[in-house]
Amino acid sequence: MISDPANDPPDFRRLRQEVEGYLELDLPDMAEEALDAVPGQFADNVLIMEGKLALRMHLKQWSEAVECGLKGCAEAPGHSSFFIHSAYCLHELGRTEEAHLLLISGPGTLQREPLFHYNMGCYLCVLGRRDEAVGYLQQAFRLDSALRAFAAADKDLQKVRDLL
Repeated sequence: MISDPANDPPDFRRLRQEVEGYLELDLPDMAEEALDAVPGQFADNVLIMEGKLALRMHLKQWSEAVECGLKGCAEAPGHSSFFIHSAYCLHELGRTEEAHLLLISGPGTLQREPLFHYNMGCYLCVLGRRDEAVGYLQQAFRLDSALRAFAAADKDLQKVRDLL
């Protein structure tokens, strides 16, 4: 049987790395070209959806990123990255309460992610829930001490900086 390249699945891991590389080099047009070249029947692959989300976030196209991310949350509910990134995009749109609710609705594996705790701390701080925010931030720092330095300059954490 002769293979039809238009129907052969691309090497999704390689493509995802390629997209990430383009974004690190600030070449979003190249990343978009690579993603657009994926045949439509493979568009719902988790790695392709992650690439599309990363591209929209890189371009600060927050509404489009939320759309991509929520699709990922629905179609791959076990992938914590969709919840973390979608919530971040909601927060960037000023929809912090929605970001908080989305993040806590994610898979249990999020509890092991330092960014889950860090972002929860940020969102709760912005929402005026200082004590809860500090608890999440302390857990984030226990899981990844490097986040403490990042928190020192995070504008979302101004209200709790004295408690960190």
